[in-house]
Amino acid sequence: TLIVGSAVTTSSGKVGLGTGTPRSDIDLEGSTRFKTYSENVETLDISSGAVVVDLSLGQTFELTVDEAVTEFTLLNPPTGSTAFSIKLTQDTTGGYGVGIDTFRNSGGNAIPVYWPGGVLPIVTPTADRSDIYSFKTFDGDDITSAGLYGVVGGQNFA
Repeated sequence: TLIVGSAVTTSSGKVGLGTGTPRSDIDLEGSTRFKTYSENVETLDISSGAVVVDLSLGQTFELTVDEAVTEFTLLNPPTGSTAFSIKLTQDTTGGYGVGIDTFRNSGGNAIPVYWPGGVLPIVTPTADRSDIYSFKTFDGDDITSAGLYGVVGGQNFA
C-alpha cells in the first residue's frame, strides 16, 4: 500500500481518496467537483427479441430497434444504488414493439419495474423516432425483489 497525502494505492491497484481501504477501483470518501465529465455510450443489439444490458460496460446505452424486443437481461448491477439510461430509436421501417418493463437478471428471474403512477409507457413505434428511458435501482444485490424505478426522459424525438 502506497500512501500519498490522503490518497492510498493498494497492491491490487485500487485507489482510495479520503479512505485508507478502497472498496472499488477508485473509492472517494468526500465531496467531488467536476468541471465536466463524459460517459461511455454503449451500443446494444437485439438477438431473437432479447437485449443484454451490461452495467459493467456503461450507464448510457443506445439501441436501434429493428425487431420486436421481448426482454432485457440486466447484467452486473453494482451493489447499492445505480442508474442507467437507454435511448431507443426505431429503424427506418419502425412499428416494432418494445417490452420496456420486461427486465430479467442473468438467472432469468424477472426484475419488477415501477413507473410513476403505475402507468407503463408505450414505446413510440414511428420510424426514425427515439424515446429515452432511465432506470434507478436502490439495491443491486437484491434487484429481483427491490426492482427498478423507471422514468420517461422523453418520447417521440424526431
